Amino acid sequence: MPTYRVLVNGKFDHPDADTRARLLAELDQHQVMGFTEDGLLSYSAHLGAFTFRITLRGEEERDVLDEAELKVMDLLDAKGYPYRDVAGKATCMDDIKIRRR
Repeated sequence: MPTYRVLVNGKFDHPDADTRARLLAELDQHQVMGFTEDGLLSYSAHLGAFTFRITLRGEEERDVLDEAELKVMDLLDAKGYPYRDVAGKATCMDDIKIRRR
């Protein structure tokens, strides 16, 4: 099965004061970049947008995108963080060709 790196972008949907405080308290944990099998959520202190990066294996790109979007929505729902405009882009790592000089 091909390996995909999926980048899911979204926006926080007007978090209330308590939610903003929780997001800011966890900010240091969410400023890491990279792709992992569990996924990494990152956002900045202005709490406008977020990014979720994950590595998944699957046969169809659409299935991998759906799985990644569901994972980030489940994560945000579990923490009680409001969100909107979730959309992902996938890159098949097996299709990437490295050009060497």
